[in-house]
Amino acid sequence: MTASPLRLSLTSALLGITLGAQAAPAAITFDTTPRAGQHQRQNIDLQATLRMRAEPGPDASDEERAKIAQAAERMAQMGPMQMSMKMAHTLKVGQPDADGWLPLTVGTDATTSQMTVGGKAVPLPIPKDRESKFVARFNPRDFSFELQNIEGGSELSALLRAQGNAVINEALQLSKALSQRPMKPGDSVDVPLSLNLPMPLPGGAGSLSGQVHYQLARLDRGVAYFDMSMDLTADVSAPLPTPGGTPAIPAASAASAVEPAASAPAAPPKTMHIVIKGGGKGQSALRLADRLPLSSRFEMAMQMTMNMPDNGVLHVDMDMAMNERGQSLATPAAAKKKP
Repeated sequence: MTASPLRLSLTSALLGITLGAQAAPAAITFDTTPRAGQHQRQNIDLQATLRMRAEPGPDASDEERAKIAQAAERMAQMGPMQMSMKMAHTLKVGQPDADGWLPLTVGTDATTSQMTVGGKAVPLPIPKDRESKFVARFNPRDFSFELQNIEGGSELSALLRAQGNAVINEALQLSKALSQRPMKPGDSVDVPLSLNLPMPLPGGAGSLSGQVHYQLARLDRGVAYFDMSMDLTADVSAPLPTPGGTPAIPAASAASAVEPAASAPAAPPKTMHIVIKGGGKGQSALRLADRLPLSSRFEMAMQMTMNMPDNGVLHVDMDMAMNERGQSLATPAAAKKKP
């Protein structure tokens, strides 16, 4: 359940969460392109409540239905599960090289996390490799991007290793689509999201898609205030592992493993299917002078449905609230001494 928030956080770290802009007499022009000398931190406070329930699928046997009923009763007794996490993201942009490429360093650090189950708080251990960092270079002329090094062992690092430049390029394409687009208070823009989801099981496939709607609410003393809304869907399918721990083999592959004369009809493998739907709303404030996201609050509700190996269906409802505070770490330029 952390994959969607994590991707949103990654986009935040890369692009400064919302939008960079320059003031104009009647409108502002969005420009989220990384700039030399940028150094920012986003402090993120994430709160989530999960409610789970189980029910038998249409093919469940009487024995499976009895077990699923017991599991459903335990879930009901446990009640909602609450999770909280605090983390920090940093973005640092160096000076361009001779060809105009900008060096980028993006880091994430999970500082604290806690879970409450059945009314009891359970502190979650912070791994030694909680810090993740990747180094890359970016060409502001054509928005090309090259991932150079990844450090750390967190989920963010695993995501980047699994998909390489795909995730980062997707985020930069959002920036490219928004650049040089003038907006006045009341104007809005829709930004599409589309990402492949990595699955640990062989044959896994899935995608996350959605749309983020930004509306410029007002401009006040050099700060732009935005109303945001988002629709999100994800669809993931993968073969379920067999009881012995080996992933199910597709019927065509199983048939080819034996001689035609000895082959027998093979039952199609069971497939895990996860469907996620969600949406949310929020507000953000952006300082125009240095394109620093000052604050952001986003609330989202998500519903997940997943079929289980015992012919059961698991339903998970999640309510999530994410608060962010921006901080500029850039060193102010030294004032020139008068002669």
